[in-house]
Amino acid sequence: MRTEDVLAQIDRALTDCTVSPDAMRCRPAEEPPAAAPPRPVAVPTAGREFLVRRLVDRHGLTRAAALRAVLAAERGTSTEHAEAVQAEVRALAGEMMQRLRDAFRPLVASWAAAMQRLVDAAQHLQATASKGQPVRRRPDRPAWQSPYGPPLKRR
Repeated sequence: MRTEDVLAQIDRALTDCTVSPDAMRCRPAEEPPAAAPPRPVAVPTAGREFLVRRLVDRHGLTRAAALRAVLAAERGTSTEHAEAVQAEVRALAGEMMQRLRDAFRPLVASWAAAMQRLVDAAQHLQATASKGQPVRRRPDRPAWQSPYGPPLKRR
């Protein structure tokens, strides 16, 4: 087959507007998958029990009344003890935030010290560069020390 024949076939294929029967296949629309059945919601019972104990200890409620008040607060309904529940939740949140602050304080202090050392090094570098003085070698390293190891011995 000659090159001209191949080019002629390509030209005919580009201008051919007919469609073969198998090019028009269609399929009925697929139905969307059925929704998954709802799963029961896991309720944090340990947190609820902790809040109930705090209400009993600090506000003098009975265990049943405290549990009803906490469950009503979870549903968003108002009860006679709603203010006590909100106060205990605020107090718990405050205590947890204080514990987090106490836990992160040493970490932040070490970050601040590291950042201060970085600022000092940058200022020293800027002062050295502005004076035009060469950077001195560190006295704790040999002159030949480099990332590539010691220099090769010459013969």
